Amino acid sequence: MIQEVQFYSEGSRISALLYLPDSSTTPVPGIVLCHGFAGVKELLLPNFADYFSKNGYAVLSFDYRGFGGSEGEAGRIVPDYQIRDIRNAITFLQSRAEVNPDRIGLWGTSFGGANAIVAASIDNRIKCLCVQLTFSDGEQVIAGNWSPDEKNKFLDTLQKMKQKRVCTGKEMMVPIHKVLTDEQSRAFFERYVGNFPALQIKLPFLTVAETMEHKPIIALKNLKIPIHIVGAEKDSVNPPQESLRLYETASGPKKLHMVNATHYEVYEGTLFFLVAEQQLIWFKEYL
Repeated sequence: MIQEVQFYSEGSRISALLYLPDSSTTPVPGIVLCHGFAGVKELLLPNFADYFSKNGYAVLSFDYRGFGGSEGEAGRIVPDYQIRDIRNAITFLQSRAEVNPDRIGLWGTSFGGANAIVAASIDNRIKCLCVQLTFSDGEQVIAGNWSPDEKNKFLDTLQKMKQKRVCTGKEMMVPIHKVLTDEQSRAFFERYVGNFPALQIKLPFLTVAETMEHKPIIALKNLKIPIHIVGAEKDSVNPPQESLRLYETASGPKKLHMVNATHYEVYEGTLFFLVAEQQLIWFKEYL
């Protein structure tokens, strides 16, 4: 059963979908799904939400503020804001009579995986965590292969853009595809943009700066709950070394599941079931 629901995150109405098991007489564990970069809840997440709910979990997917059906400044990606949205999603899920408020898990994909790591490091309501296709250090992902001169010039440009925004209130806005630098993401965008109008949105160019400053590996050092990490060996968005780095840093119960796939191949077909089955086993053990 799927219900259209809403909650509020610091005054902004957040659009969400609640997936409930078809039959349950007692409160069930809950899982919050955290979408990736500029994602919407109707894209990529439904297969995972269906799978987990059919196996006995209440699952909440939602649009971050400013995206999809949610209120907020359109297109602005600020990790701190999105992490607050995640924590407010947890509060909402705990309020539901169908859910056991003491058994809440977090699942995050790509950029949402990075958000989920930070959220779980500061919110003790989260009992276990699954992340996939995510990164340890946004700066490393974006600029790791640049020369020192290239990196310094780019950082100087970003600093000038920040000064302009602060002094004038104006900044450069660009379509999503302008900030997608890898072929896998561009191909994904072209495939789905026609069917998902919410993807036709402009982002601040300084989203790049926000991403470079997003370093979940720092928060991971404070994480004590179990974490399951999925990496894709052919991922050109968040290279597999990022998943390995996270796994090596995690100090609590942990598992690394590497699959022979590109970034977007794990959301459907055989690879989806391969990944989701292992994540379900993790939730059953620790949630």
